[in-house]
Amino acid sequence: GCSAIPTPQQAPPGHPAEPAVAPPPVAVETSPRKPWDERELDSGAWRYEAANRRALFVPTGGSEPLTSIECRGGEVRLNAMLLAVLGSDQFVDVDLKTSFGTDRLRFQHGGVSLPARDPRLDRIAFSRGRFALEAVNGGGQTTLPVQPEIGRVIEDCR
Repeated sequence: GCSAIPTPQQAPPGHPAEPAVAPPPVAVETSPRKPWDERELDSGAWRYEAANRRALFVPTGGSEPLTSIECRGGEVRLNAMLLAVLGSDQFVDVDLKTSFGTDRLRFQHGGVSLPARDPRLDRIAFSRGRFALEAVNGGGQTTLPVQPEIGRVIEDCR
């Protein structure tokens, strides 16, 4: 059969119900990420290789380039060792940040190829002191100094 639904018991008069205890707050990171143009530059230096028509940014103490810009038959290939793009055959959206604004690039196989006269290349070469590449999916970022080697590769390709 059927049974009656029990009614909740009220606290007897003069005895208030126990107040619920709030759980302790969860630690939250309070320091916001610095904007790209205020971050420390990645330590290292650009190297120009005339024979290969490319510039490599090699981290201090490292031998493998973190980023490369090279001329490939009328196009400029920009490669970056961001975690999100390493070994990925998938497209990864990467924000290119310069003093001229932000452009979204679609990386595949670790980089993107742009026509030699693409204005985004000039934005890199003429950015005020630095530019940044940031994987949109949170898979890494790099903030690099702007040095003459970058412009040289772009001009070699034109």
